[in-house]
This record gives sequence, structure tokens and C-alpha cells, in this order.
Amino acid sequence: MDTGLLHSSIRPQVTMRFLILLCVSLLAISEAAPTSIDPCYNYTILDEYWRDIRQSQYQSYGHNDSLVEWSGWYRLYLNGQSVQMSEWCVSYIGCGGDVGLNLNGSHPRLEDGVVTREVFGSYMNSYQCGGYRSASIQVKACPGDYYVYKLVKPDLSIYKPSYCAVAFQNISSDPCDSYESMDRPWRANNESGEYICDESFSWGGWYRLFYNGMDIRMSETCVSEFMCNAFLSLSLSGPHPQTEDGVVIREVQTGASMRGSCQYRSKPIRVKACPGNYYVYELVNPNFWCSGYCTDVSTISQSVPTISPNITTGSNITINNDPCINYNILSDDWRSTINYWYQGDYIAEHDDTLVSWDGWYRLYLKGLSAQMPEWCASYMACGGFSALWLGGSHPQLEDGVVTRDIYGSYYDEGSYYRSDPIQVKACPGEYYVYKLTRPALSIPAPTYCAGTLIFLKILHAYCELYWLYGRGLLI
Repeated sequence: MDTGLLHSSIRPQVTMRFLILLCVSLLAISEAAPTSIDPCYNYTILDEYWRDIRQSQYQSYGHNDSLVEWSGWYRLYLNGQSVQMSEWCVSYIGCGGDVGLNLNGSHPRLEDGVVTREVFGSYMNSYQCGGYRSASIQVKACPGDYYVYKLVKPDLSIYKPSYCAVAFQNISSDPCDSYESMDRPWRANNESGEYICDESFSWGGWYRLFYNGMDIRMSETCVSEFMCNAFLSLSLSGPHPQTEDGVVIREVQTGASMRGSCQYRSKPIRVKACPGNYYVYELVNPNFWCSGYCTDVSTISQSVPTISPNITTGSNITINNDPCINYNILSDDWRSTINYWYQGDYIAEHDDTLVSWDGWYRLYLKGLSAQMPEWCASYMACGGFSALWLGGSHPQLEDGVVTRDIYGSYYDEGSYYRSDPIQVKACPGEYYVYKLTRPALSIPAPTYCAGTLIFLKILHAYCELYWLYGRGLLI
């Protein structure tokens, strides 16, 4: 056999096999390479709580990102939760520094790849948004619903700048099916005269707004100060979304002067349009003193609520018709008259307009029999914003069932509100039962107050002495 012929036939096969293996190797390398250079997989974690735009103005300050040696790409976290840079200016928020830096534009989509975004800054002690302009940065959207940023040293002409971050909670269920009904007609843009401050309430989750049982929306236009029964009125800085838009983020504006312009920006909120022509809002604690979310009376509609209010149930002991025997037990310790507004960081967490009242109730505090107060004590809160008390004395045993007026007040002593009357009865054993009803919706977050008999007697005596002393009748 001709060996030369054999070698010549083998050589092309070896060469072809080598080329195939080489191509496969190069393909594998090319597929693996992006993992090492793609910023979605090659970034530094930046987790500093003070970058949060939802913190209070002076919670943490003194930071300066112009002193940081920035290098490469960063992914933002707040307390271990993946977050994003703010696209929204918030007045009087520095994000840890004196000038908060936010993106001047929306985040990119996955298909956009790496994009360049301008960065604007706002001074912590000013309402002005975007008063500064810093160096632009690069941004990329990543699989897994997060972003990475190629942060650079901010413009040195800006005093103590810091990049701002914002956290939005993951939505585990459709907020159109999981919300709290909030029927507060005093939030309407045609209401005024009181200073009901939203920083006094406990916020958390999604809310559907009502006006005396009818649907109502947040205002989309600037509302003047002193309207909606707040000092500063909060409205959306933009239109409501459409149903197909899903959950959207909207800026919140305030600070309207009589000229009708809103120069301040509060913390952004999320909004969703729901089937049935209503909206739900993820409301948060505002960052301005005595500001309040404002509703627009021109948007009132006759929709029927799809979510029932929270229900308080009791334990009926017997089918006897005598309410002294057949009553519900109400034993919420937060109804105590010793809860005062001047206690540090007091928050109104409760609202008896959300309770489905049914029949007669007997009051308890820490296992002891209690009763409603017959007067307003200064700064009494009782777990809500407005404290409710009897406008008259309790009945005697021989009086049977009587009707008593209900008054409500907040912050200071006095009768600011009048709610619907209730029925009261004195029972053998020195206790009382009350036929409680839903308080008037015109009263902000009212709660029925309770106190133990001994404490109320001491408090009553003190109030009488204070009254006599204030009029010069006691020396």
C-alpha cells in the first residue's frame, strides 16, 4: 500500500476535526465571556440606609458622595432589599447629604441595554427640584427586575451631594383585591377649617378612597393650602393610570400658594386602576408637617365597595333580651383615656368608622370593668385621632335604657365634633352597657374611649379642681 496516499487521506480528516474543536471552544468562550463583563453580573453592592428618600429630613445627614472613590458598576440595596435610584425629586430630603441626586428620566428596559441618564440634584433645605446638575451616569436594566448603575464622582460644585435610592415593596397579591377601605369625606378639596395631619396616622399598604360610601379619587391638580382640612394639601402630580398600565409610580405635589402652583414634592406613591372604574393607592407617611392626601369631589361616583371593613365581633352569652346579660365584650387596651397626644411619636392607628358595630357592648381594660368617660380630658386620644366621650352622665339603675349624645375632640380640651347619639344602660353589679354605632364619617378617625371607674373618678375630681382654680375660685 502506498503510505504516502494513506497519509494524504488522513491529514484532511485530522485538520477538519481540529477546526471543529477549535470552533466549539471559541463558541463556548464567547458564551461565557458576557458573564464576566456584563455589569448585570459584575457589580458592587451599595447598601446604605441613609440613601432612602422616604426617611425624615434629618434622620441621617453629613454624607458626601464626592469623597467616595467610585469604580465600576453598582447595585443598590436598602437594609438588604434590592432598590433603585430615585427618578423623583422629594423636597426637603437630602438622602444623607445636603443635596439629593436623582435620575432625570425613567429607567431603561431590558432591550435598551446600557443607557446614559442625566443626574439632577435638589438642596435639602429648599423646595426647588433639580436646582443642580451633576455628571451623567450609565444605567442598565437586568434580568430579575433590578438595575445597575455606573456611578461617578458628582460635580464638585455641588455641596455634599449623595445619590438617592427608593424602595417599593414587592406586591404579593393584586392590590385591586387586597386593600383597606378609607371613607373620609373630610379629605375632599372643598373641605377646610381643621388641621388634620397625615403624619399622625399609621400608613401601610393599599387604600381605596370613599366619600360617604361613594368612590372618589385623589386630586390630579394643585390644591391650595388649608384645603382638605390640612395645612398642606397633597395631590398627584400627573394623571391616573389606565387599567392596562398596571401599577405605576406617581409624584405627589404640595405647597400650593393662592396662585395655584405646587412647588414642593412629597414622597412618591404607587397607584393602580382597577376593573370596575376605581383606583387603589399605596399611601405613605408624608414628609411635610400637617399635610394631607386630598380627594377631588368632581370624581365622586356611585360604585359599591367590594371589600368589607374590618369587623369587631363579641361573645353573646345568652339569648336573653336584657342588654345587661346579652352583650359583646370590648376589651381593647388602646381605648384607655390615659393615651395622650403629647406622648412621644403618638400615632393614630385605629378608626371606629371601620368597625361593623352590632348590638350592645360592655367595656374592659386589662381585665377590669370599664366605662366611657363623661367629659373630655385634655389631649386624650384613645388610640385614634379623635376621642369620643359621653355628653352627659351615666344613668341610674332605675332609669333603664337612656340616650346620650356623643362628642369628639382631639389635641386639646373641648367639644370639636358631635357624633350620633348612643343608648346606655346601668346594670346590677356597677357596670354599664352601650349600644355603640358607627361614628359620623365627618369626624377624623374617631374611637370610643374607656376608663376604669376608679381612674375616671380621680380624673374627674382633678378636672373639677383645675376648673375651679382656673376661675379663681380655689386658692
